[in-house]
Amino acid sequence: MQNFSLAGCDETANDILENIPSDSERRAATDGGTRRRGAGGYSFRRPAPFRIFRRQVDGGAESFEDDRSASNGSVDTNLRTVMMSQSAGEDPEERKITAIDKQKKEGDIYNISAEGDINPLSNDYFGVVANYFSVGLMMGGSTSLLYPVLIVKAGATASLMTASYAVIMVCWSYKIVFGFLSDCFPIFGYKRKPYIVIGWLFCAAVLIALAREGNDVDPRNLVIMFALANLGYVWADVASDGFMVFIAHREPIEKRGTMQTLVYSVSKLGQIAINLLILVGFSGPEMNCPGYQPDPSIPCTNNIYIIKRVDPELYTNNPYSWCYEMCDDATFEWDLSIPEFAISICFVIFASIPLYLRLKEDKVQAEPRLEFLAKFWSQLKRKAAWQVILYGMISHITFGVSNAAKMPANYVWLDLHTFQHSIMVIFEKFFFFVGLNLVRKYALNVSWRKQVLAGSLLVLVFNSLYFIIIFDVWRNSWFYIFTDVSALFMYTLNFLASHACMVEVAEPGYEAITYSLITTATNAVSPLSAVVSYQLLAFFPLLNDQESIATDTPEVRSQFASLQALVMLINISSLLSLPLLPRQKKETREMVAKGEISSFWGSFVILSALTFLCYSTIVTFVTVKYHDVYGCMKVLGGGGCSADESSTMALGLVSCIFLYCYGVSFYLTYLPIFTGERSFSRSMFY
Repeated sequence: MQNFSLAGCDETANDILENIPSDSERRAATDGGTRRRGAGGYSFRRPAPFRIFRRQVDGGAESFEDDRSASNGSVDTNLRTVMMSQSAGEDPEERKITAIDKQKKEGDIYNISAEGDINPLSNDYFGVVANYFSVGLMMGGSTSLLYPVLIVKAGATASLMTASYAVIMVCWSYKIVFGFLSDCFPIFGYKRKPYIVIGWLFCAAVLIALAREGNDVDPRNLVIMFALANLGYVWADVASDGFMVFIAHREPIEKRGTMQTLVYSVSKLGQIAINLLILVGFSGPEMNCPGYQPDPSIPCTNNIYIIKRVDPELYTNNPYSWCYEMCDDATFEWDLSIPEFAISICFVIFASIPLYLRLKEDKVQAEPRLEFLAKFWSQLKRKAAWQVILYGMISHITFGVSNAAKMPANYVWLDLHTFQHSIMVIFEKFFFFVGLNLVRKYALNVSWRKQVLAGSLLVLVFNSLYFIIIFDVWRNSWFYIFTDVSALFMYTLNFLASHACMVEVAEPGYEAITYSLITTATNAVSPLSAVVSYQLLAFFPLLNDQESIATDTPEVRSQFASLQALVMLINISSLLSLPLLPRQKKETREMVAKGEISSFWGSFVILSALTFLCYSTIVTFVTVKYHDVYGCMKVLGGGGCSADESSTMALGLVSCIFLYCYGVSFYLTYLPIFTGERSFSRSMFY
């Protein structure tokens, strides 16, 4: 046997043997171990880096751990600050493992900012809260006014109504643009406060222009004007989101989420306030009685389409003066004009400007654009970012698909006029507000997956009650209001869970643009869900207009029930993407700390968001602006411009969207199960 000499070595054979770790020590030093070190930790020197015991992280590889492995998983991140404090004689890998353990013990990865928490109701930051109240006014006012204007007064089709809502909300899909401006182009050294003021002034200017259009503004022009006004307040909202994340980062982990629920609650209060105004102001005869004419000197209209929608008894009793009398659907004798409605919102906007100017913000230097974008790209490549974005996109597409025929059906089957609709919306916002505060008080640290699972299933339970209305078992507007409000109350769990993780992912210095990136990606698919919703009408041609739904034939009911069942099936399939959502704040911060990156998935997210955004924007604007010309096309939700028009294009587009959703979920979550890289567990869903 050949003899080996240890002469010249710094360590004797005994030293080496003494420092070889035991099996228990080796497991404790690895990422995949099932036991943690004790409070004191193990103190042994390793003569060589134990790379063979560490899990190698592939930038594109995916793994989802249960609660135990998630809490014990590795924290593969940039730990140079901690490592610098270690002994200079230690191997880099050894220092890295030691630094990870030290950081885990001290809880550094969970506390985003070392600064103390901030009171959002103080004079320095109350403007942030006021901003979200104004956001609620604009969001609630522009969307809630669509029902009385389009469905009740104009008798719009289901596709036009759904597309109009999507057009008004489409500016939310471009939040990333405003986030880039806010973070990269500070004005006089401020990157948030000036943009809040500019955004609201732009919004007010559009509302003033709308007021000058008069009360007889074309409904489609009204939709476009509201969309432009929303462009302004979304600009302000993005800058305010930066403040919100800034404040949330300073909350201790056990209370983090309080700021988010506060601002969303205040936003709901704004929506309640504006819907109270709509309730009182737009429940009169001019909005709710088709063809109503307040001026006796103007003769009643001869438009056949309007006359068909007039109360038959009213028209029969007064064939020449029916338009001067108030119909039964009108609750009050007065009406608020659209110009008065727009100016009332402007008043609140101008009254809030001083609060925005008083916001406390430190001056910053403008960062080089290319350098900032490079750093931002490094943020986007992180698994913690793109996985959360993909979950938001997939779940919003599938759970956001709705029965577009419900709106006209509620009007013709349930006689849901403006007064009742406004009460329903007020109840929705109120119980959403209550739900947010209940979650903030009792469920702030409950698993997000459990919240989404419970919320989704309960929403589907209440949505299934609509079959009672479809088959005329009990058609009552108040029964529908009960089911709709209850479903939205349960959706509170989904909403907060899907938004809470965004704060954990956004890194200091990138608050506005990271938060806006994630919300942009999820908002980009909201119009897409609307497009899918009314493209499904191509396969149920009897459900697009009020006249055909009003016939209430067995075929109409059959198509309605089939569409409702299909929509519920698509909604429940959103739970397939649930394993992509981190369970809670600690697990999200551990994902951030691991530092896993993938350029492919970062690029995939950007390409997906841009594709969906362009597609949904074009389709919704064409549907609204050129509805008279192209509204009959099946690809736009119509019944077909000709008897032989094919549904193939609509089917192909809808199929591609769902193939994307289920394909990505399968690849990231279920393919590793089939390949044996991980095992299936029910805990994946909670």
